[in-house]
Amino acid sequence: MKLHKVTSYAVVITFLVFLSIFSFYKFERAVNGTVSENSANFLKETASLYAGTFKIKLNDQLFMLESQARYFQDVDMNDYNTIKRTIMSTKGVGEFKRISVANLSGMTINYDGKSSGNILMKDYFKKAITGVPQISSKISVDEDGEKVLTLAVPIFQNEKVVGVITGTFAYSILDNIFTVDTFDGQGYSMVCDKDGMILIGTKSKERLCFIDNWFLFFSENKAISPAKLDKIRSDIQSNFTGIFDFTISSESRIVVYTPIGMNDWYVISSVTADFILSQQNRITTITMMLIGVMLFVFFVIFIIITRLVIQKSQVEKDNSRYAISSKTMQTVIFEYDFEHQVLEFTGNTDFVFGENVKRLDYSDFGKITERIHETEKGLIENLASSISSGRSNLSTEFRIRKAYSSEFIWYRLSGTVIYDKDRSSPIKFIGNIVNVNAQVVHEQELKVQAETDLLSGLLNKIYMEKNVSHLLSQEGKTIFGALFIIDLDNFKQVNDRLGHSFGDLAICDTAGKLSLVFSEKDFIGRIGGDEFCVFLCIRNGIANPMSIVEEKAATLNQILAAEYSNDEETVGITSSIGIALFPSQETTFKALFKKADMALYHVKNNGKNNYAVYNENMENKGESVYE
Repeated sequence: MKLHKVTSYAVVITFLVFLSIFSFYKFERAVNGTVSENSANFLKETASLYAGTFKIKLNDQLFMLESQARYFQDVDMNDYNTIKRTIMSTKGVGEFKRISVANLSGMTINYDGKSSGNILMKDYFKKAITGVPQISSKISVDEDGEKVLTLAVPIFQNEKVVGVITGTFAYSILDNIFTVDTFDGQGYSMVCDKDGMILIGTKSKERLCFIDNWFLFFSENKAISPAKLDKIRSDIQSNFTGIFDFTISSESRIVVYTPIGMNDWYVISSVTADFILSQQNRITTITMMLIGVMLFVFFVIFIIITRLVIQKSQVEKDNSRYAISSKTMQTVIFEYDFEHQVLEFTGNTDFVFGENVKRLDYSDFGKITERIHETEKGLIENLASSISSGRSNLSTEFRIRKAYSSEFIWYRLSGTVIYDKDRSSPIKFIGNIVNVNAQVVHEQELKVQAETDLLSGLLNKIYMEKNVSHLLSQEGKTIFGALFIIDLDNFKQVNDRLGHSFGDLAICDTAGKLSLVFSEKDFIGRIGGDEFCVFLCIRNGIANPMSIVEEKAATLNQILAAEYSNDEETVGITSSIGIALFPSQETTFKALFKKADMALYHVKNNGKNNYAVYNENMENKGESVYE
């Protein structure tokens, strides 16, 4: 009986041991397969992310260069001295080492006012003068002996190309994009052209000794078969993504290649097979220890370890993606498939949608359009129209309302449309969405600061004249106008007897009252210490416009009368107003101002606290700010 029981136990233990070994064998193969698959997928995503980041970097620089080209929209490109003065008076943008302007003969002038030589025979110049922004396909060496990439943007005048603005981009800046090694330093990425020439890459690429051309490397070392090499060449020529492995000098590697979408460049990302094997061995060791301690819960541990492996792979992927993305601005890459009408995103879209959206069908586009600012509601239609016209490079700025908030944030959308061979139908739209809110808001703040008077918040003298002059030149035939000059009577007594703080208060009060009397279509400015200027704009067809002018003037005399007191003294102010009419009296801002100034001093010399419309009997007894 005892012998039978011992035999039964032995059979059970033997069975359990055999089952454990078999299960462990199966488990190890399953885990190794999962690790290999996840590593290969992450390698593909890494190559795609590097390609997108590199393209975004260059497209952003092209956008900045296009903004610089606008300085030359009204410049005579045949006048060397005019070009020289213009480029020396502007400031550089982006991260360019040097920016130059060339006319159609190829002669260049840079920011030092010197020529950078003739670029007439450069490929990027020849293509840019056709009206399309270009990036040189090769890394070159400039006069300082530094490796650079050249970007070229056409200069348009009346929709014709009259010149080209170029910027040299230091190789070292581009190289920094690829300084983040993945897979614990066992992975690397680099940029090559379609002929296999290596342009830019991570520092660890020297370990493989590709030298300058990786096609030549594989061909000379017979690392892969000629048929496989031909297949890779064919994929690259067709802008396909692919993956392969090879072994040389006892080192095995996995390689992914993917197109960037510009200049026939593509990104190669690679990792050693030893790295994947080390991940597999680490998991195998942990599994053996767990089996020895908890054999009876083997299947439970199998499930736990499998989940841990997947989570660990995901964490490593996210950490590497973050390390790469942190070197660039807040951005998300997207790809729109025209055939299936599907929009897919790479990266976290929380900052755009308030949630991490990875895919949108065309029917779900309302998630985007319903939150676009009302002034940019035609964004999708405008993009569709540009694509229908055959444009390849698209860029626009728009505002989207934040999730769970009424605040709108500025974004820039830019990308490239890929068409079929006949360029008759679009296939894909690949691009990026970047948060540019801080930049746009800052530019708007600078514009307000430049145009307004700091104390009153009204237009300053320069922009008052500029805006009114522009209105008269553009819409002078469709309006009746009146230029008011308002001077505060007794204002000096406010400053002298009550102090400058009361004087400032009087200025601010006057600005507020003027804004109440006049509408948004009128122009209101402060042109001196206590002197204000208003251009009242009345559309033609309004019956008896002079009654409106006189009513406004009388209202001003009434509401601008005020008293200011510091509890010891009280000073009262009133207003004197001179008015000139457009177009019956004058047709330019300066001429209107001069006659309104005469009318003002007529009021000043006849008791103040009144208004007068200019007539020919008035003499100029004052000094206009434009004399």
